[in-house]
Amino acid sequence: MENKAGLCYSEKSGAMDSNIIIPSIGIGAALFAGLIIFWFFHTVIKRKLGADQSTQVASNTQKRIGKEKRRHHRIAISWPAAMEIGRVSFKVRLKDISLGGAFVICQEPVPLNGKLRLYIEVPDQDTFALNAEVVWSNMNVPQEKVIYRGLGIKFVQNTDAARNRLEDAIAHQSLEAGISAD
Repeated sequence: MENKAGLCYSEKSGAMDSNIIIPSIGIGAALFAGLIIFWFFHTVIKRKLGADQSTQVASNTQKRIGKEKRRHHRIAISWPAAMEIGRVSFKVRLKDISLGGAFVICQEPVPLNGKLRLYIEVPDQDTFALNAEVVWSNMNVPQEKVIYRGLGIKFVQNTDAARNRLEDAIAHQSLEAGISAD
């Protein structure tokens, strides 16, 4: 068959072309939509969990496979404390402690790498203060995956007297618990 421009075409071949083109456009659109949806969920999950929250997951994995990287042995405690960040102070509880850091049970969000002052109330001893830095937090982890809401801190830039007080408090607690402090 010849059209007005003098080109030949067949009705059968024209129908075949539309049978291929329309599904091809549909498949391309579906792939594009799938990529957009994947990107969206990937971005949302990454923001929600936060890149820094992977620290806790890695820490838990290391404990399971036996590769503990702490230099100091932690002992279980339950000491009240006050945490001061800038001009804000609130009550917290320490769950475990070592010469290098502690786990602080705390409902307040504290930024990673945030500097703080911790006033530790050791039973039968005077309260003493230590400077610390937040190294991880589980504030963004879903509640059902967290036993204690809180943060991990490391002790930084403390005087010899403050470090000695910490060492004495840990040694005293270790003696009471009947374990040896490292």
